[in-house]
Amino acid sequence: MKKIFAFCITVLLALPLSAKPAQDTPPSARRPRPKTVRVGITIDPITVSPLATNNIMAYYLSCILFMPLVSETKEENFVYRLAESITTEDNQIFTIRLKPQIRWTDGEPVTAEDVIFTMNAISNPRVGMHDPSGQRIILGTDEKGLFPPEETGLRGLKKIDDLTFTVETKYPVRLNVFKVDIGTMVRAMPKHILENADPAELINHPFFQKPEVTNGAFTFKEQIPLRKVTLHANDAYFLGRPNIDVLEFRILSGDQIAEQLLRGEIDMNYPGVGNIPIDDYDRVIRAPHLHTLRGAPGTVQVLFFNNQVLKDAEVRQAMDLAIDRDGILRDIFQGEAFMTKTPVSSHIEFWNAAAAQYRFDPEESKRLIAKSEWDLDKQLTFLVPTNDITRERICLRIAENFKAVGFNVAVEKARFSETIRRLENREYDLTIIGMPTNHFTALRNLSYYVDSKSGRTGYADLKMDQLLNTLLTNVDDEILQAAYYEIQHLLAEETPVSGIYSELVLRAANKRLTFGTVRDFGTFRDLEQWDITD
Repeated sequence: MKKIFAFCITVLLALPLSAKPAQDTPPSARRPRPKTVRVGITIDPITVSPLATNNIMAYYLSCILFMPLVSETKEENFVYRLAESITTEDNQIFTIRLKPQIRWTDGEPVTAEDVIFTMNAISNPRVGMHDPSGQRIILGTDEKGLFPPEETGLRGLKKIDDLTFTVETKYPVRLNVFKVDIGTMVRAMPKHILENADPAELINHPFFQKPEVTNGAFTFKEQIPLRKVTLHANDAYFLGRPNIDVLEFRILSGDQIAEQLLRGEIDMNYPGVGNIPIDDYDRVIRAPHLHTLRGAPGTVQVLFFNNQVLKDAEVRQAMDLAIDRDGILRDIFQGEAFMTKTPVSSHIEFWNAAAAQYRFDPEESKRLIAKSEWDLDKQLTFLVPTNDITRERICLRIAENFKAVGFNVAVEKARFSETIRRLENREYDLTIIGMPTNHFTALRNLSYYVDSKSGRTGYADLKMDQLLNTLLTNVDDEILQAAYYEIQHLLAEETPVSGIYSELVLRAANKRLTFGTVRDFGTFRDLEQWDITD
């Protein structure tokens, strides 16, 4: 018994030392919880490749990983990112100087060779870049922005030194337009990683599945389709390691955005690609843990008509006249939106206010239908993307407006990516998407609507093509204003597309964000300064 008692005492004395509670671990030895910011979006970016971006969220993510030369600001100017300066003396030869301290995450310097390699890849017809049209201003390209198949690169590019190169354009281009078309769109890729890839296979290169060599504030961690994209802080970022450790984009359905904001599961929404449904505005505004702000009119929701199906302008005008925009403004937006007839934002530099004036006239609509001899038994499919609940409601209202004047319209809902695919292949009758407009140039959008060679509507008109060419080849403000005004006037008359509304989108951010909010332009340009407090 004495031996058993002594053994038990020994065990009891030993227990506190061998089973020390975890909570007694010294604070200095504990691993801190990563600082994480979660952003709610409703559009799956699908890719982060600068060559394959076909939606705005993919563009934003690629800019975080592969810095553009410049970024836009709300103040309608630019901040330099990869570039240190962009200058020109004649609006035709532009000198670009890169910042000397920027490196790829593998330690290699970012050089002029990287940017030239990227620009050549964009314009290489063998690569198959999604939209190279921004580079059609460069010497040696065709109207699509591609160089001839027999050539190996752009004739308009010339390396000066490791950090400097020039771009020669085919005609004079305003500096701010150059900064938009080249500065914000060219996101340099690492030449030393990709230069030996077959151009025909570059766009699907395994590198872009998990790009480990990037130059932005955050690095790629993982992408789970239809769920999330996760980025980690770049320890070697040239402006210093970001304050937050993880930046996560959650891909949600429209009805999840407000709920996750209210529960604190996401820290902010991203307007345009993560809109809060209008019916949830009051709850979000009243939430004590959220900062909220109404945005300015920017992205215009544009109704696209397939002009090869709806060939008669009178039929398209009849559809436009049937839309009760004031009813939508009153019943759905409670007056908090900008309604328009033309497909450009009111904040563009040369906005034609008169052309944007809309009219609701069902009787005139019926008269035009009768005059056109349109077959009212012919069914039109209205393709509606599903990532924006407010837009879905509005489209149902528009479909009812069409039916009220006699059109046979059936609504078909599809994922945003499928909607874009069918729009670009012209596999639709009617569809609607949001079109962000740049202050300095609306040419890219206008070409998307009505360029006879590259437009997505099938509209073709010689006068319109001539006006688009005027926008492309002139720097004189008076000439540009006259052309912009005339284009908007023709858009109102011919109705190849119809502008519908620009939502004053509610922006919400958790108050734990001590730096970081959603701007009209350049939200992610200073990510290294974002921070949170818990």
